[in-house]
Parts: sequence; structure tokens; C-alpha cells
Amino acid sequence: MPRKLDNWSYQHATDFLKENGFSFFEELKGARQAWIKLQKGGEPDRIVEISFRHGNYTERTMKSIIRQSGIPEGDWTEWAGS
Repeated sequence: MPRKLDNWSYQHATDFLKENGFSFFEELKGARQAWIKLQKGGEPDRIVEISFRHGNYTERTMKSIIRQSGIPEGDWTEWAGS
């Protein structure tokens, strides 16, 4: 399990996104994926680009994913601690 912004894997990040209303949208170039969160009317609210990798993300990469998601960093770290 991740600690704060350390040790986040692809699986952890996508599990968190799914629990917060995101779903897989499309494959992008270079082992990257777009995950989308829709508004109530079906319009796109947020899109997060995430790379599929077997290792863990750096803190810098996690901060980028967090920024794109619009979900406060505290929610991410709280989930990681549970």
C-alpha cells in the first residue's frame, strides 16, 4: 500500500480514481491512458492522463496526477493510509 505520495503504483492510482468517480476512457500513445470523470449531465468534468507502468510513480508524477484529478492531496494520502 502507498505511503503519502510514495509507493503509488498504477493499480493503486487507478483504484483510487475508480472510487472517486473516474473510469477508463481511452488508450493514448506510449503506454498512457486517459481516465475520465463525467458530470451529472454526461459532460466531461476531468480527464487524467496516467502511464501504465510496473514500478511506482515518483512524487512529482503523483502530484501531476493529483492536480489533473482535482481531488485534494489530503484525500489521496488519507486513502493510502487506510
